[in-house]
Amino acid sequence: MRTFSITGFGVVEVAGQHSYSSQPRPQEQSKIGVGLQEVWCSVEVNLLESKYLNSKAYEPSVLGDAMTALDRVLETTFSLMSNEETAKVAVSLPGKLINIPDDVSLTCTVHLRIIENNKVVYKLSTAEKLDIANKYKNKGVSLYKEGLLHKQVLAFLMFSDAVKWLCMIDPEESKDSPNEVTTLKMQCYNNIALFHLHQHNYRLCISAATTLLSVDGGNVKALFRRSVANTELQNYELATEDLKAALLLDPDNKSVKRQQDVIKKKQKGLTDKYAVAMKKLFS
Repeated sequence: MRTFSITGFGVVEVAGQHSYSSQPRPQEQSKIGVGLQEVWCSVEVNLLESKYLNSKAYEPSVLGDAMTALDRVLETTFSLMSNEETAKVAVSLPGKLINIPDDVSLTCTVHLRIIENNKVVYKLSTAEKLDIANKYKNKGVSLYKEGLLHKQVLAFLMFSDAVKWLCMIDPEESKDSPNEVTTLKMQCYNNIALFHLHQHNYRLCISAATTLLSVDGGNVKALFRRSVANTELQNYELATEDLKAALLLDPDNKSVKRQQDVIKKKQKGLTDKYAVAMKKLFS
């Protein structure tokens, strides 16, 4: 019997032997059922949001649709298992990912059953890949709107999953719907930029916004978000350039105008500090 150990959303460590059984592994978006036994958790299970811990054995679920951190981690291990395999699973999660004060440790024995396996990626049509990407993007938006940190982390992962599926669409495949693919991808990058901005990951915000703007240079939201991130990094000239470009596209945008005032105040504060420092140096 194999043992899967995973910490956070990190790399899974696998111990033990798994003899070849000719049984398939579940593809993403497959319908699966799991039976959990010998469940031990460091906190009360009713404190955790988990469809797998709270549902009946082998109740159908779609692999990849997890809406909580714990279920997403569990699904990571399910995706590495074979049909009808039984394995031990050990999970460690920071409490902030599940909105409780304490970190969580969970161990259990899992039996995986594939109810209906999805097709392998190369057999999926462009429309099918688009449907999956759209589903992830919409789930991400729903999670993000809840306004809770642990939900927004999951939303970011959903947006990233959507981009992954969109990147698997070959340009030759998408001749009939190139605008739909591009539009959806850019929406996801814009949402990713917003997440990084709220998490103060300013360089990652700039990277995501720049990727979007390389395709859609007139995206006001992306210009604004990149400007805010550059402002926080004290790249005031770059931030101002983006705001000017945004105002040309949307002259009445109040958020952009407020950000211009923020930059002016920060630049004045920096100039005043420099003047004081120079005065002390030469006094």
